[in-house]
Amino acid sequence: MWSKFYFIFLISSLIEAVPRTDVTVSGLSSGAAMTAQLHLVFSSTISGSGVLAGPPYYCAQGSSTKVDECLYGPTKSIPVEKLINQLQSYVTAGTADPTSNLKNDPVYIFSGAYDPIVLPDRETQ
Repeated sequence: MWSKFYFIFLISSLIEAVPRTDVTVSGLSSGAAMTAQLHLVFSSTISGSGVLAGPPYYCAQGSSTKVDECLYGPTKSIPVEKLINQLQSYVTAGTADPTSNLKNDPVYIFSGAYDPIVLPDRETQ
């Protein structure tokens, strides 16, 4: 009986030691916002994402009052450097996986040309 237990324990330990690279996440609209969050924060587990008609990562910059601004405001109001610095601060604090895990991960971003909420030019930057 113990030999079966040790065999199962050994197999499960080996499986746990191998990072998952076959998990992707996709979402539509507010689900797309969560998709971006999940992929960036859990990059050691999630290896790709599909963002469909959603806002960019950290769009509202932690403030519920900036949601309209991030959806309807000018693209320049969300500097990419600020987003990278914010993600890096999460990595440093240990609340996000290293950004090096994102290298070569496929990310597909789609938006309608006439989407009145999430303007298409947000997703080309």
